Amino acid sequence: MRSRSRSRQAQAGLTFVELIIVFVVLGLLLSITVRAVRGSWVAASRRSASRDVTAYLYRARGIAIQQSRAAWLVRSGNILKILVDSSGTPVQLGSQINFSQRYGATLGFSPTPKDDVQFDPRGFAVGVTASAPKFIVALGGRTDTVCVTSLGKITTRSCP
Repeated sequence: MRSRSRSRQAQAGLTFVELIIVFVVLGLLLSITVRAVRGSWVAASRRSASRDVTAYLYRARGIAIQQSRAAWLVRSGNILKILVDSSGTPVQLGSQINFSQRYGATLGFSPTPKDDVQFDPRGFAVGVTASAPKFIVALGGRTDTVCVTSLGKITTRSCP
């Protein structure tokens, strides 16, 4: 009788090989989950950065209309700031946003020689020709684009 109870006790646990197999399977499942979550986090971060570019464009346009003065949205590297005309001198209004620090994103602008969008007191974008100014938000190997037309219309889907 005692030999049977000892053999049952010896068989009651998991072997070392079985434990290793369980940990390998758990590791694979965890790595798949982490990749999926990280990918969605990067996409959400890029979308948030694009929304901030759009919000700053609308804010600059709204300030130009509200104060009946010229206003600019200026890109300086990865930083966006709003300037408003104060008796012929551009003055920064509000805080600036650093896309590299906040989102880890890179902020680009097209056409390249210019790094700003100017709105006149009526809210129209000044100096916009056939090629609309484009703010390009790059993060995680993908990009989002925010465009401005001459009438001050701001789009994120279809840029000319």
